Amino acid sequence: MEQWENRSPIAANLLNPAFCGEIIRRTITAYNDNDEKLLFSYSLMPLVLPILLHKKTRDKMPMRSSTYFHHWVDENEPLFLNFADRVKELLPYSKEALMFLLSHRCASITDDGKIEIQNYRKRNLRGENTDEVQSIFKKAELLGKWLRLTGNEQTIYMFLKIRP
Repeated sequence: MEQWENRSPIAANLLNPAFCGEIIRRTITAYNDNDEKLLFSYSLMPLVLPILLHKKTRDKMPMRSSTYFHHWVDENEPLFLNFADRVKELLPYSKEALMFLLSHRCASITDDGKIEIQNYRKRNLRGENTDEVQSIFKKAELLGKWLRLTGNEQTIYMFLKIRP
C-alpha cells in the first residue's frame, strides 16, 4: 500500500478509505437486511470495489435485484475477463476501507468471519459529482441484495470465474 502522501490525487480521491468504506458499508448493510439473519461474509468483501468502482461494470448493472446475478455476469462476460486481476489490484484498498470502518466502530467482524454494520446517522451529500456518488451508493445497495440472493460465497466466486 502506497503512503498517503505518495498517492496521485486521483487515487487519493477515488480510493480514499472513507469513500470506499461507505461503498462497502452500504453493500454489507443491504446484504444483512433480511429476516433470515444472514450476515455478509468477509470473503465477499474483496468483490465489492472491483464491481462498483469500474464504471463500465457498474453502468451495466440493472436497476433492480430481480435479474439473477449469474445471468447478468454471463450477459456481460467481457467485463469479467480480467476480473480476478481487478480484485487483486483493489484488494489493498478494500482492506484499507474495511480497517477504516473497523477503526471508526462502524463495523465489526464476528468470530465466524461475518461482518456486521453498526447504526449510523445518514448525511446528505454535498459538493461535486453527487449524482455519480449517489449512483454508486444505489448500486452498492443493489449489489448487497444481489449477493445475498445468489447463494454462498463459493457459488459467487464460481460465477465470476475466480479460483482460490
